[in-house]
Order: sequence, then structure tokens, then C-alpha cells
Amino acid sequence: MLKSSIAKRLMLATVAVGLLAAPAQAQLDTALSIAKSSTASAASSQQRVEQLDDQADNAVREYRAVLQQKDNIELFVAQQDIFRASQESEIASLRRQLGTVEQIKQGMSPMMLKMAYKLEDSIRADLPFRLNERLARIDNVKSVLGNPNVSPAEQYRLVLNAYKNEVSYGLGIDSYEGAHPTRPGNVVNFVQFGRTAFVYITKDESEIAIYNLGSKSWDTLEGADAIQLRQAIRIAKGESAPGLVFAPVLASQ
Repeated sequence: MLKSSIAKRLMLATVAVGLLAAPAQAQLDTALSIAKSSTASAASSQQRVEQLDDQADNAVREYRAVLQQKDNIELFVAQQDIFRASQESEIASLRRQLGTVEQIKQGMSPMMLKMAYKLEDSIRADLPFRLNERLARIDNVKSVLGNPNVSPAEQYRLVLNAYKNEVSYGLGIDSYEGAHPTRPGNVVNFVQFGRTAFVYITKDESEIAIYNLGSKSWDTLEGADAIQLRQAIRIAKGESAPGLVFAPVLASQ
């Protein structure tokens, strides 16, 4: 009877414990579920935080890049301002120069014409070697100077070229054939010793004369060395190697 009572009590105790344990297990399961949910939520939050952090870093980098671009643009604008100011200064200088070009052109025309006439006077007062050729060149220069379709630069070039040609005549020996100064039907050899002497010799070497710049006439050379003149002619024509020759000079000169 006693054993049966004890067994009943143990059964009741077990049932009671089972009844008590059931709510605790449920609570534990709930707690574990909440914990798992919290962990997942925390992981999700951490991931979101990391994404936001990455976005913040990207935003900072983009901001810095924009600032750098802004500085570069400001530097470029400053350089362009300097370049524009330089261009404006150059344009202003060119406009001032263009303003003086017309004045220079107006002054050049009479100056070049005066130079041409001065050169013509010089030629007519000089030894009469290649006279027609030299005067024709001056006539051409004067014609060009009177042509408004020719630029001042080209006109000035022709004037200078005429002067250079005249200068070159005094730097060497020249010889050419031409009409006799007083008997145009006869051909003689003219020999020009720079601007020191101008001589002619007939083909048979029977007559030799030198131009007298003072009297504007030809003076016969008595006993002149025809050999020297022949040598000068050959040198002038390139038929003989350059060598020393003596130019006849009038005593009055």
C-alpha cells in the first residue's frame, strides 16, 4: 500500500515537472529565435553600415576629384586670361603699327623716286660704260615707282637692286664689244677698269683711247701698251686666268 502511494506521488511529480518544463522550453525557443533574429539583424545592419561607409568613401573621393577638377579649371581659366591679355596687347600693337604703315608708305614713295633720280644723275656723271643698259634700268625703276599696282616692298627692292648693280660695276674688270664712240659703223672692244678707267681699242689695235671724265671726251693714248689691254680683255671675258693688269690713267686724273 505504501509502495503504491509512493509511485503515485512520483508520477504526479513527473507530470508536474513536465508541466513546468513545457513553458520554459517554449521561452527558451522563443529566446533562441529572438537571438537568431537579432544576430541576423545585426549582420544585416553591419553590412548596411559597411555599404554606407564605402559609399561615404566614394563620395569623399568624388568630392576631392571635383575639387581637383575645379582647381584645374581655375588654373586653365587664369592661363587663358593671361593669353587673352597678351593677344589683346599684341593686337593693339599691330593696330598702332598698321596706323603708321600708311604714313611710312606716303613717305617712301617720294623717297624712292628721289633715290632713282639721284642714281640717274650719278650714272650720267660717271664713266659712260654700258650707259644704255644702266639708263634703261633706271627708266624701268621709275616706271615701276609710278605704278600703283606694284607694292612698296617690290618698288624698294628694285631701287636697292639698281644701287647694288651700280656698286658692283666698280669692283672688277669688264670688257665688251660696242660701236665706236665717234664712228658708229666700226666695232671696238671697250675695257672698263672698275671706275678707274674706261678704254676702247680698235680691232686692229691701231687706235686706243681713254675716256676723260673731266672733259667728257676721248683722249688718244700714245704708245699705250696694247698687250696689257689684250690681257685685260681676255681676263674680263674669262678666257684667261685672273692676273695683274695695269689700268691706264690720265695724268689729270
